[in-house]
Amino acid sequence: MIEVPRHGIDAKSIREVDEGSVAPVVYRSRRPVRPDGPNFSRSMDGVLLATMLLPDPAALRSRTWYFAHSTEQTVTRRFRSDGIESGFDRHDKVAGWRAAFWWTLIARDAEAINELVDYPIERLREYGDGAFDDFQYEWVRLLQTAWRFGPKSVYEAAWALDMTSRMGAQGVTDLLFRPAVEVFIRLADGDSEGFDRELNHALRRHRAFFDNDVWRNDPEGVFSLPLLGLACWARDLGYRTAIRSEYLPAGFIDRPDWMFSPELSDELARLAAAKARLADTDADRTS
Repeated sequence: MIEVPRHGIDAKSIREVDEGSVAPVVYRSRRPVRPDGPNFSRSMDGVLLATMLLPDPAALRSRTWYFAHSTEQTVTRRFRSDGIESGFDRHDKVAGWRAAFWWTLIARDAEAINELVDYPIERLREYGDGAFDDFQYEWVRLLQTAWRFGPKSVYEAAWALDMTSRMGAQGVTDLLFRPAVEVFIRLADGDSEGFDRELNHALRRHRAFFDNDVWRNDPEGVFSLPLLGLACWARDLGYRTAIRSEYLPAGFIDRPDWMFSPELSDELARLAAAKARLADTDADRTS
């Protein structure tokens, strides 16, 4: 077993770094996309999930699952029929689609992923405003095809993907984007040893990106969304990685039914009941 420890994070200082993002936290002004930035897909639910994962790094608590469920619903909804009809997907762009795809793998949300793989790449390009490298759109095409026909179907194309950034984002590409592609290539090739080797390297690059004064307390650094998605995909294809890391909350990997579990159902029911009681109390006060 190989362990990759998480960098130090101050739970009281969790905050989003304003270095470009594609989806706004509700009721906040949208931060513009930056061609050289990581452009994370943001949500208030995602921030709350990050704070829950600090004391629960393995994601074993139902309350953590609740915020993961809320995040998955929020992020994927933007690229499903309702989000398209409302036009909200225009703000999320290609980076937001990737976030939604990884979340469907983590949540094993078959309905959502079937809509995502049919999402038109031309629409992503249209809303991209020329701020993203072409290889990001090609990566979407490869992931859509890999889901339809299996990862092996795009092995050679993924291996040949040119990830040279012409938008000034080579640093971000090498630390956050390229590692996920390299892990996927090993998954597509059925190379379990190579998968673990690349996953180990990718987690260390994730840590290298976030372990500094600028990014240390950003919620996106608490766990690696793409690498967790790939670990879940691998697990569902029959491979259990020997890599252990707080960047890969094991509860999401080892409990593929977590989003449809009785524990989460009970948590949702408890919270719904609490909200109902609060609403009744407010109604009594105003009557």
